[in-house]
Amino acid sequence: MLLQRDLIIRFLKYSLVGCISVGVYFLSVFIFIEKYQWDPVIGSAAAFIIMTIVSFLINIRYTFNSRFTQRKLVRFLLVSLVGFLLNVILIFFVVHILSFHYFMGELVTVLVIPLVNFLLNNFWTFQGE
Repeated sequence: MLLQRDLIIRFLKYSLVGCISVGVYFLSVFIFIEKYQWDPVIGSAAAFIIMTIVSFLINIRYTFNSRFTQRKLVRFLLVSLVGFLLNVILIFFVVHILSFHYFMGELVTVLVIPLVNFLLNNFWTFQGE
């Protein structure tokens, strides 16, 4: 029961950090695509990189109450790479295959990627903490 409670609290913290990160992500997407007229796939990819840096810095201390190590950084980046690839694939599919507005693709990524990343980070990147 305590383990479940801790996992729920950690997920809620991760979700809060995710909300902050998503805010950074959408602001970056808006700037890159609307202001600078980048292709939605490229703009989304650049925004994802910025979001990943913000997410790592906040999550390592707040969510997982951890210290920086190269191993954690590498694992976090690998998990983020999985999320990045999912992001690019989903955005490409929604924009270029289904011909929907890029915002629809962003909604799909916001629902899928955070859950995948939390599970990988919790049970692999910061395992046992």
